[in-house]
Amino acid sequence: MRAVTDGSKISGIRLRDLTVHGDERGRVFEGWRAEWTDWPVKQLTEARASAGVLKGLHLHYKQWDWWRCVTGRMFVGLYDARPDSPTVGVTDCFEMSGEAPSALAIPPGVAHGFYTVTDIEMIYLLSETYNPDDEFGIKADSVGIDWPSNNAIISERDRTLPTRDEFVWRD
Repeated sequence: MRAVTDGSKISGIRLRDLTVHGDERGRVFEGWRAEWTDWPVKQLTEARASAGVLKGLHLHYKQWDWWRCVTGRMFVGLYDARPDSPTVGVTDCFEMSGEAPSALAIPPGVAHGFYTVTDIEMIYLLSETYNPDDEFGIKADSVGIDWPSNNAIISERDRTLPTRDEFVWRD
């Protein structure tokens, strides 16, 4: 698996290692700056999940996401569902952790999900206020991502998402 610093195979994905300054007292780093994105931040959401959970793949037509893993380790899976993208149909995956701070910007139309290798806490910034009418998904095991577990804890909603072949892009 590639490290976050290697970039992504999917057009528009932005991966950023965060510069950590620290000593025996602790550490500090910038988790987001306005100039790192070309979209406004309208919402900050915090999430926790236990080890062994698989969430997604979710996608939005209007919303950017900016993810940061605060504690623990998570395996991220991405699938480019945008029909006009030069990387349509491409998948990518990598690990994020609280120990090696990084941030991930996910553009609209890229399906995204994660598997929790350990218990995690994460924050994500959104370019739009959350709107359930702009949340769609694709079944995580239908896009060719090699998830770390075949026995993940998955919500009923995510279990019943359409497969890649069933998913219909809406204009």
